[in-house]
Amino acid sequence: MRKDTALSFRVHRRLKEQLEEVASQEGRSLSQVCEVLLRGGLETYKKEGGAYFHHLLSARKGRATTD
Repeated sequence: MRKDTALSFRVHRRLKEQLEEVASQEGRSLSQVCEVLLRGGLETYKKEGGAYFHHLLSARKGRATTD
């Protein structure tokens, strides 16, 4: 599949650092890691629907003080 568009958004510094760590461990680029994780999340969302989103958001609230 040919890549023909860009996606750009801001994230917290710690999230970027963690993604960079994964990329380094996997011998992949940051872009490759982000794309794989986005695809995986999208596939899970397709299977679980809104419940997946609610689960992620509620889990994030519980970690808000540590991130």
